[in-house]
Amino acid sequence: MPMVRRSVVTLSQSLLQPAPIFDIAEHKQAERELKKALEFAEGIIAAIPDVLFEVDEDGRYLQVWTRNPELLAQQKEMLLGRTVNDVLAPDQAAIAMEALRDAGKEGVAYGRCIRISLPNGETRWFELSIAKRPSADPAAATTLLAFSRDITERKQAEDAINSVRTQLLSVLQTMPDMIWVKDMNGVYLLCNHTFERLTGMAEAEVVGKTDLELFDIERARFFQQSDKAAIKAGECILSDEEWVVSQENGQTILLETRKVPVIDAAGEVVGVLGVARDVTELNVSRQKIHQMAFYDPLTSLPNRSLFNDRLRQMITSAGSRGQRAGLMLIDIDHFKVVNDTMGHPVGDDLLCQAAARLNASVRDHDTVARLGGDEFAILLPDISQGDDLGRIANNILDKFRERFLLDGQEVFVSCSVGIALYPDDSADANDLVKYADSAMYLAKRSGRNSFRFYSKDLTASAEERMRLESDLRRAIERGELELHYQPKVLLDSGAMVGCEALLRWRHPEMGMIPPVRFIPVAEDTGLIVELGRWVLHEACQTAAELNADSRSPHKVAINLSVKQFQSAGLVKSIAQIIDETGCRAEWVEIEITESLLLDQKDETLQALSELRSMGFSIAIDDFGTGYSALNYLARFPIDTLKIDRSFINSTDRRNEELVKAILSIARCLGQSVVAEGVETAEQAAFLVANGCGTAQGFLYSKAVPKADIIALWLRSPESGANLEEMRFCG
Repeated sequence: MPMVRRSVVTLSQSLLQPAPIFDIAEHKQAERELKKALEFAEGIIAAIPDVLFEVDEDGRYLQVWTRNPELLAQQKEMLLGRTVNDVLAPDQAAIAMEALRDAGKEGVAYGRCIRISLPNGETRWFELSIAKRPSADPAAATTLLAFSRDITERKQAEDAINSVRTQLLSVLQTMPDMIWVKDMNGVYLLCNHTFERLTGMAEAEVVGKTDLELFDIERARFFQQSDKAAIKAGECILSDEEWVVSQENGQTILLETRKVPVIDAAGEVVGVLGVARDVTELNVSRQKIHQMAFYDPLTSLPNRSLFNDRLRQMITSAGSRGQRAGLMLIDIDHFKVVNDTMGHPVGDDLLCQAAARLNASVRDHDTVARLGGDEFAILLPDISQGDDLGRIANNILDKFRERFLLDGQEVFVSCSVGIALYPDDSADANDLVKYADSAMYLAKRSGRNSFRFYSKDLTASAEERMRLESDLRRAIERGELELHYQPKVLLDSGAMVGCEALLRWRHPEMGMIPPVRFIPVAEDTGLIVELGRWVLHEACQTAAELNADSRSPHKVAINLSVKQFQSAGLVKSIAQIIDETGCRAEWVEIEITESLLLDQKDETLQALSELRSMGFSIAIDDFGTGYSALNYLARFPIDTLKIDRSFINSTDRRNEELVKAILSIARCLGQSVVAEGVETAEQAAFLVANGCGTAQGFLYSKAVPKADIIALWLRSPESGANLEEMRFCG
């Protein structure tokens, strides 16, 4: 390569100083050394891919060495003698000249990059490394040696990386999630706009700092621990972190955070990438869905679904620990009365107040649930003995004895409580619920406002009740029902003036079933409306037969239940039955209970007034045992008061005074009185002495079938059968 050799020779000559005259041997030795130096320099230049320039301080090209002349901005011959400013673009020439000046001052200059347009139209990048040329002559002019390395491929790679980085940062800035990167020392390297917005800190405040410099120490330590966990795991980890953000209002948000270690090309962990999503609203929605799924919307108590789940958990836990546990079912007494008379919003208010009282009556670890309607349940884990449940039940009853303030009115409402015990009564969840329910209904049948424990007898009673309900639905079509009639007599003469129709059920297997067993079933199931219509029809038919001979009227009393008055079209139905049977209204007395007058005052008043205008007389049955509100005696069209047998059969003098008071009230209001349950001559004498006109009871006769009451009425003289004649039925 002649050109390279000539360049090397020139370079060598420029580097060597004029040598002094030596003897020939020394001269030969110097030539050999020079030759070796030239060969070494040629080898270096041939080995490196860079371009080497020698320039003066003005940037004038003095010499050029390269094995790749195509990398020169101009041909070598055109470069020599010209300056950098003559050859390069102005902006690139400025960079080169600045590097030359720095090298002239400091001795070296590295890392400056310039862009050069080559003669073939290609643009390439070069990195400059410049140093002062060493010289032994202080007077010699200063020149500089500049290496120019082609870094086009590297520059293109860097540009590509920077472009991707810019795009990535743009994407990160537009993402709704918080994003940040930290190095291994926990120093923030970058964060996006969402991070700035949620934390209230600008990126300039964050980058270069650690969590300890940005957050309180507790939060900073938490972040550091989660960073270490991600690095240790070597994979993405998920956590929920609560952040207090927005320094102005101290708002709290919940972030779902993912952290993953950042791995470099060598596979080494160099930092942590964090991504956090604001799930505050999502979490609120999840809580609402959970609330809707497992909690009662009115009282916020656990609903039936959550109750069943906790019941199973309680049984499992109690079984594993060898403990006892209790289950209570609570039903509000006469809740329907409040709901119907005061309205459903007031009923809802009562349920909420009742829920609060139940919660206040139990222990912190007990569960109060609302199963539906006015039915509540309580789970009581870790019970040492049954007396504990009794004390809690008494506590509940005491809480309910306090007044409820509903719609500005004081209302007193009680409850009935049924209790089952695990494992004494059963180890099965469904059985415990069933047994507690049986116990609760026993409490209701025992007068309400009380609690009862489950017993095996209750189960038998419940099964019998289910059978009665099933059989009662078919009793009418099978002809199993019949009416018996108990005579009413005038106490002063003993003459029979009427009777009361009483329903009986002659079951094909169980025999005669008294009303006290099946009427509550009919009331609870709604069958009482159908049964009541049948009773009305049969009793009116009997009244028509008893009065067929046109003697003195024989009035038949028929009991109507509250549910019959609540059903639509009662008056119309009674009128239709009167037409069908040929009965006259004055031959029938409608008996109602006191509670009916309080349950639906306006509707009841209208129905009773219509019946009264048709010719029916109205009696209040079991007077004095229900809700006492004497003003209804004047407001409602009442003809007769029937004194309950509990007053007549009592030996308590206070009951005698109550009987006298009832008789006095009736006289003042112009109402007649019938005493029920008269069993002895002494009771009859007391009633006569105090002005009672009519009585019925075993002293005169039990309830007898239709044929017997007709026969008895036909046997009586025109003035009616006397007392002695009546007793044959007793």
